[in-house]
Amino acid sequence: MTVYLYGDDFEAVLSAIYDAGTSGMKSREQRLELEGSREPELFCRYVQTEKERRKAESVAEAVRKKLSPQVFRLLWEVSLSGDPEKGDVMYRFLVDGFREGPEIIHMLTIPSVWRMHELRRAVFSEAHLLTGFVRFGRLPEGVLAGRIGPKNDVLALLSEHFEDRLSGENWLLWDEKRDKAAAHRAGGETVLLRGISEQTGRKVREAGRQDPFAGLWKSFVDTVAIKERENRRCQMTHMPLRYREYMTEWQLQACVPKTDMLG
Repeated sequence: MTVYLYGDDFEAVLSAIYDAGTSGMKSREQRLELEGSREPELFCRYVQTEKERRKAESVAEAVRKKLSPQVFRLLWEVSLSGDPEKGDVMYRFLVDGFREGPEIIHMLTIPSVWRMHELRRAVFSEAHLLTGFVRFGRLPEGVLAGRIGPKNDVLALLSEHFEDRLSGENWLLWDEKRDKAAAHRAGGETVLLRGISEQTGRKVREAGRQDPFAGLWKSFVDTVAIKERENRRCQMTHMPLRYREYMTEWQLQACVPKTDMLG
């Protein structure tokens, strides 16, 4: 078994797919694997994929021409997944796709197609949740700043949402898990950045606690909570623990125990 190791971004995955597709080997004799996602196995030959724009563009062009722009969009959306098996799923999907043609995207009885849609659904579900869970605080400079640490790389999807909702504001949304940020200028476009300074990161972390409106928001949450209707199981379903460290109402000191909030 030949294993192609790739980095965690779209261009790297496409480069690995290119290497696997041009190797001359059968698809069952090779697979794609995210770097560092699992321990090396015996009897496997590991190949480190070099990310190259030439390779990625070759795969992208073939997908658009022989399949469809919708299939290419699906590939990009799945590449945002935090699932370590996403690269191999994308590779299997394209092997099936080039055999079946443009209609592959609708053939849910094929395992690779069903798996692609499952990963896409997880990405968009998390993005949808975060549109309600993101909390912005105002920096001394007047810029709205928020931070997230999602399982999936949903920053680009969230930036589209907030570009519409906060079009008249200067804002910054930082994915501290991947050290990526979306920066928006009032009335302008949103730019995705890779890496922000340590000082900026510290300011973003403190924004929620320093914003004078944070206390008002916390008081509102405490006021609307109904202790008699507390349902912790339901609360965990709709607001998983992993989001709470980024939410203002869970960071500040509460007048009531945290477990009693939003009952």
